[in-house]
Amino acid sequence: MHKILSTILALCAFTASAQKVEFSSNMQDGINAIAELRYTDLNSILVQERKLNPENRVSDYLEAAALCIQVFFVEDEKFYNSKSERLDFLIERLEGLPESDPYRAVFLAEVSLARAGVYGKFKSNIKAAWLFYRAYNLLQDNYKKFPQFAPTLIPLGVLQTAVGSLPEDYKSIASLFGFDGNIELGLKMIRQAYYYSIADPKLKFHQSYFGFVYAYVNFELATEEQVSLYTLDMNVKGSSFFSYLEAQQLLANGQTTMALQLMENRPQGPGYLKVPFFDYYTGKIALMIRPEKAEKYLLNFLQTTRDNENRKSTYRYLAWYHLLKGESAAAKDYRQKILLEPSTLTGSDKQALEEAKRGFNIFLIKARLDFDAGRYTKIIKDLDPKKVSSIGDEDWVYQEFYYRRARAFQELGFKDKALENFLKASSWPEPETYSLGNSLLQIAMLYEENGNPKESRRYFLKALSLKSYAFHEGVHQKARAGLERLP
Repeated sequence: MHKILSTILALCAFTASAQKVEFSSNMQDGINAIAELRYTDLNSILVQERKLNPENRVSDYLEAAALCIQVFFVEDEKFYNSKSERLDFLIERLEGLPESDPYRAVFLAEVSLARAGVYGKFKSNIKAAWLFYRAYNLLQDNYKKFPQFAPTLIPLGVLQTAVGSLPEDYKSIASLFGFDGNIELGLKMIRQAYYYSIADPKLKFHQSYFGFVYAYVNFELATEEQVSLYTLDMNVKGSSFFSYLEAQQLLANGQTTMALQLMENRPQGPGYLKVPFFDYYTGKIALMIRPEKAEKYLLNFLQTTRDNENRKSTYRYLAWYHLLKGESAAAKDYRQKILLEPSTLTGSDKQALEEAKRGFNIFLIKARLDFDAGRYTKIIKDLDPKKVSSIGDEDWVYQEFYYRRARAFQELGFKDKALENFLKASSWPEPETYSLGNSLLQIAMLYEENGNPKESRRYFLKALSLKSYAFHEGVHQKARAGLERLP
């Protein structure tokens, strides 16, 4: 009996020690396949790796990550429920890694964060919160045990910046779960991890992923660092994810034609995971400079998407498309669809509903499309203050008019004129709109640049006080980051 028990224990010990993390060439190909959405190739790679190296848990990590990405961007809750048991199995295998291996906590935390995003999409907020809590604790413990382990720094840095930029009331709730965010520390961690991945050949596996996160977080927080995937010398055209992030940055810099070309030429076809959202985003860009192309992409999104997110927003852009063509009846039909479509938590849908309720103003729609396309001089010419009363007498019209004029001056480098018009836009305190909220944010940032921290702080706090308009979360995030920068 003693010998049998000893043999069983020995086998258990051997099994536990056999679980390992090995970044083989197969696994390097696997992470590249995920970035490029080559899911057919990914499946073949995982099958091959499990035959050659069955105890390598990197294959389980990659499969779990790919599954969460697929659910978040493509599939519905029914599909997720059918795959949930598989995801549980993969997580259980990752938990089998020895606790002395720092990759165990990183893999489990990253999969937890990915799964939390899926639960958030399906409005299972309690489950999402619990997984965030688990991920945060795993990463914090790992950081204490292995402070120089670069892979911990990326997900922990993302959590630090995300929690650190929350508005104060949400931040206090987050603190109850043990979250203690710090934007500057988070950015430092992400930057450090990326440059570690360049310097250390052992971290080559992580380099593209770290670079994507590094560029994305800096873009989202509007930091002074000029970081893009192109500047990091990454293969932007080889990945739809990379193309999407770079297109956002190009669009923010008024390079609309390049953004559209990048999205239209992104890798796709047989063997690639079809992501309907990319058609939505391509149609949105096309509406700015090639409206004749926009309808095809927007309708294709509606035909292929499996959930309700971005439907209201798509109907909005189709309404604009028909208004630009002078087809008011078709525009009216799409406006009605916005009002009838089920509500979602997506900012673009909330904004579309707000705009549909108050009615579309073709004059301001054209100015908005001109701005997104980088036609700043045209906006200043068209948005002559002498004309403002002729395009509408509602308060939101005045807010949008002066906000859009201010943003055009800002992009052209006329900061004094921009500040003047942002202040003008903010003189209508109601209704709460994105134009008003972002005007307050931009005023704060301009005062910060001018060396006036007192006024800057005042306007950052004003921006944080408005909460009932779509996309206020992004404004609040930047306002919190701004307050942290002030002396």
